Amino acid sequence: MVRINSLPPNHTSSTDQNGDAVLANQPSRQKVQFDKPVILRQSPRWSRAVVWTLVGVTTFTLGWACLAKFEEAIPAQGKLEPKGNVQPVQAPVGGVVEQVLVVEGQTVEAGDPLLRFDPETTQAQMESLRTIRTKLEEENAYYRAQLADDPDASAPADIAPGLVQLTSNRAALVAENALYRAQLAGDATGESLPPAQRDRLRAANAELNSRLSIANLEVDQLRRQLTQTEAQLTNARDALRVNQNILDRIKPLYEAGGIGEIQYLQQEQEVNNRQTEVNRLVEEAQRLELAIAQAQEQFRNTSITSQDELQQRIAANDNQIATIDSQLTKTILENDKQLQELDSQMAQLQQTLTYQELRAPVSGTVFNLKANQPGYVANSTEPILEIVPTDALVARVFITNRDIGFVREGMEVDVRIDSFPYSAFGDV
Repeated sequence: MVRINSLPPNHTSSTDQNGDAVLANQPSRQKVQFDKPVILRQSPRWSRAVVWTLVGVTTFTLGWACLAKFEEAIPAQGKLEPKGNVQPVQAPVGGVVEQVLVVEGQTVEAGDPLLRFDPETTQAQMESLRTIRTKLEEENAYYRAQLADDPDASAPADIAPGLVQLTSNRAALVAENALYRAQLAGDATGESLPPAQRDRLRAANAELNSRLSIANLEVDQLRRQLTQTEAQLTNARDALRVNQNILDRIKPLYEAGGIGEIQYLQQEQEVNNRQTEVNRLVEEAQRLELAIAQAQEQFRNTSITSQDELQQRIAANDNQIATIDSQLTKTILENDKQLQELDSQMAQLQQTLTYQELRAPVSGTVFNLKANQPGYVANSTEPILEIVPTDALVARVFITNRDIGFVREGMEVDVRIDSFPYSAFGDV
């Protein structure tokens, strides 16, 4: 508020820099104060505009602060990977690399050859296994022929000496049994036997016939002796009867004194002698009958004993043959087991020969090529190389637990690659 005093009309005034009125006509420049107060007011339009402007700006700021989203960058490390899986390529079987057909970073298609293995060692192993297999098959064929009593089977050249001796012994035992059975059957010719066995059969039959003939001759001789003894016994009994009659006739005469005592005693002695002769001949006849019975029994026993001996020999030979057959069967089973193992090994080698050329399983780029030159020894447990698919790359990013809650699907990502500086190459 400024107070202004009234002045005469004919006076002019001026104000100094403090706002006090100064009379222009007064040389002393005296200040004149106004006695009537005056109020100066600002225009209302400007004040309202300023107020509403402040209110609007404040409201907009509060609303924007409540609704607007603030962008915050979350740095995270990661790596770029192909969308498809990296395909490691391993050799199906171990071997020595003969030729490498690709280089690191080369693009290949599925089925393209990658490298070749040296087949020389595998082929040599296959040939060696074939030779061993043929040998075992020949051995088994020979053993089975021996078990089937095939006399025409010939032994392989490189068979073990012990097994050759076994098969030879078995063949001899089988031949002996055939000979003994022919003897038991009374086969005199032995046409079904080998020449050597036929000769043995003839000799054995001749020996048996000789023994039987000797026993038969002994029986005949004893029978002749018995016949002679029986004839002598008949004569002795007749002589005894005659002398007994004479003694009976002269006895009354002797008692009557018609003949001498000496003559009577001589006749009595003659009767005793004839009785003794009869008794001796009876005993001799009995002895001869017993001897004949024994000779006949020996004759029968000669044939029976020969058959029993043959049966015992056949049984003993059969036991030895069974033992040999058991050993041969065991050898055959062992060879069959080896043949199965050889077949398995040969199948693996054949598979190895099939895999001599390694081909790409998928299309992509050759990566991490280890077999970079011939002579590399590969095994089936470690990859020789890897093939990276040509699919799009996928960023695998590792975000901390603190920041993972602010990440949503579909957000834009600024990808910067460490190998290519951002200042020179920018981002993706």
